[in-house]
Amino acid sequence: MKNGHLKGSPLWEVAEPAVDSIAGSKIDSSNEKEYHYTSKELADKKRETVNKFLILKDKMTDNGYQLGVSFIQNLDFKDFVNSIDYGFLIFFLILIISFLLIYFAFKNKVKIILILSILNLFLLTLYLVLMYLAGFLEDIDQIKYGYYFFIINLVLISFEAYKLKKEL
Repeated sequence: MKNGHLKGSPLWEVAEPAVDSIAGSKIDSSNEKEYHYTSKELADKKRETVNKFLILKDKMTDNGYQLGVSFIQNLDFKDFVNSIDYGFLIFFLILIISFLLIYFAFKNKVKIILILSILNLFLLTLYLVLMYLAGFLEDIDQIKYGYYFFIINLVLISFEAYKLKKEL
């Protein structure tokens, strides 16, 4: 695994060379003991490792709203400038813009809705591209389906707002 966040997970093991406690020297690896497991023991170990990995994956995976809220929770108002986490700032802005979209939808401000939906779409796309280029996203499967629904929703809002703007 290349992802540094997985260090300490069940799939990350570092083999240390064995040291003889009496002589203090490294033991030749050809003299090391082999362990033989039954197929049931191997299946149990594999099942246990996969379950631990899935639990850790769930703990490490947040949706966009959780990331936006955690931006606020991590702010320290005594040292405001140094406590800003720029990785979560985009999700906080997306969250604020989403609430503004709802507000202006009730106010029937089509031009503002169009601008905000395009801005929100741009911010989300920019973030995903930057994370991919930085190496945090190793595979497209790491993006949850909620992001795709959110992008589709923003595109549809933009099209409808553009149609309404043309009619006015």
